Amino acid sequence: MPLKKPAENIQASTRIRGAWSGIIEFDVPISIVLRLESDGTKLEGLSDFPQHRRADIPLRELSFEGGVLKFSTNSFGDFSGQLDADEPIIYGEFAKEEKRYRLTLRPGANNFANQVRPQTPQAPFPYHVENIVIDNHAGQCKLAGTLTLPRDQKTRAVAVMITGSGPMDRDESIFGHKPFWVIADFLSRQGYAVLRIDDRGDGESTGERSNITIQDEADDISTALDFLQQRGDLKGLPIGLIGHSMGAVVGMMLAAHRQEIAFLISMAGPGLWMGDAFAERECEAMKKQGGSEDVVVKHREFTQALFRELADRPVEMAIDANQIMAIVEKYDAAKTAIVQNSEEWISRFNQIWFRSALRQTPYDLLKQIKTPVLAINGSRDLQTTASSNLAMIGETLQMSGNKDAEVNELEGLNHLFQTCDTGAFYEYPTIEETFAPAALNAITTWLDKRFSP
Repeated sequence: MPLKKPAENIQASTRIRGAWSGIIEFDVPISIVLRLESDGTKLEGLSDFPQHRRADIPLRELSFEGGVLKFSTNSFGDFSGQLDADEPIIYGEFAKEEKRYRLTLRPGANNFANQVRPQTPQAPFPYHVENIVIDNHAGQCKLAGTLTLPRDQKTRAVAVMITGSGPMDRDESIFGHKPFWVIADFLSRQGYAVLRIDDRGDGESTGERSNITIQDEADDISTALDFLQQRGDLKGLPIGLIGHSMGAVVGMMLAAHRQEIAFLISMAGPGLWMGDAFAERECEAMKKQGGSEDVVVKHREFTQALFRELADRPVEMAIDANQIMAIVEKYDAAKTAIVQNSEEWISRFNQIWFRSALRQTPYDLLKQIKTPVLAINGSRDLQTTASSNLAMIGETLQMSGNKDAEVNELEGLNHLFQTCDTGAFYEYPTIEETFAPAALNAITTWLDKRFSP
C-alpha cells in the first residue's frame, strides 16, 4: 500500500504512546502487540506475542523520528515503519539479511481478533452440547473439552478432533477463527458425535507443556478414546479421528497401533518424513519470494541435513550455532540459512517437542494402518504442500494394501481450508471464511458412504 506524506516529527513520540498491534507476515503469521510509553523526552516499549504466550519483551534500539518507528528483535530482524500522516496506522516491515516480513500496526491490543467470522456457530443448537473433563492419570493432567451429540437422529459414528502443533484450544482458535467448532457443528447436524478438547496445559486443560512430546499428545488423545468407549450412550459406535496438520500425524500414530479406530481423516497432514516436510515448507516459501533454483536446492539440502542431525541426536544433546553453521558451510547455503548465536533462536532446534516430531515418519505409520483413511489438502497450502504429501499418502496406503483410502486435493484452499487468493500466511486473518463448505462437504460425503444413519 503506498504511503501518504510523512507524519511530522513529534518530539519524544507522545503521538504513538499506547498499545499497537498487527500480524507479522512470517513463515507462519504471528500476532504482535507493542506497548509504547513516553514522557515527552524518552520512548520505551515492550512487546507481547499472544500466540506464543510470551510477554513483556523489551524493544531494543527503539526510536521514533521523522514519523518513523524503529526497533530491533532477535527473531525477525530490524523493524522500520512509517506513521501515516492522516490515519493512526504504521506501515512497515522487518528486515533480516535478505528476508522481509511485512507488519502493519494499528492502535489497540487486539486488532487481529476483532474480525467478522460468519461461520462461527450460534445458539440455539439442534444437538446436545456437553462439557466434559477427562483424567489422564499417566500424563498427570485433566483434559477439558466439549462433546456434541445428535439430538433427534441416530448417531452414525463418533469423531475425536486433534489440533495442530503448539498449544491450542478445543476450537483450534486462530485469528478469531474457530475451525474445529465449525467442523463439529456441521458434523453433529449430520448425525455425528464430535469430541474436541483443549490441548494439555491450554484453555481449561491442566498439565505441563514445557517438556511435552508428540507421543504425549498421542497419549492424551488415546485417553480421550478410552473415555468415549466407556460411555454407555456411545457403546458400540464406531469411533475415529480427525487431525489437522501435525494433528494428522498424531492420528496416524494412534491408528497404526489401535486397530479398533474406525476411520482416520487427515486434514493438511504430511505424508513425507517430517524433516522433508519442514524443508519443503521453507523451500516453497523461498520460491514464492523469487529464490533461484540453485539457491533453493542448496537450502533444501542444508535443511534436510540439519533436521536429520536433530532427529538422530539424543534429546538431551543440544545443538549450537557453530554446529549449525558447519552444516551451512557444507551445503553452501549461507545465502539463505540465517544462523544466530542467541539462546532464543537456538531454542527452537533444541525444543523437545520439535525433536520428537522430527523422529516421526508418516509413511512408515501409514503402512500399518488398515482402517479407512481420507486425506485432504488445499491446493494452495504453503505449509503442507498438497501434491507431494497427498501423493506419498496415497501411494503408501495403496502399496500397503489398504482397501479403503482416498486422497482429495481441494482447489483454491489454504492450510486452514479457507478459500484464498494465494495461500500466503498473511491472508489467514483477513479472510472471513473459517472453513470452506467444499472441505466440509468432502468430509461428510466420505463419512456418509461408510456410516449409515
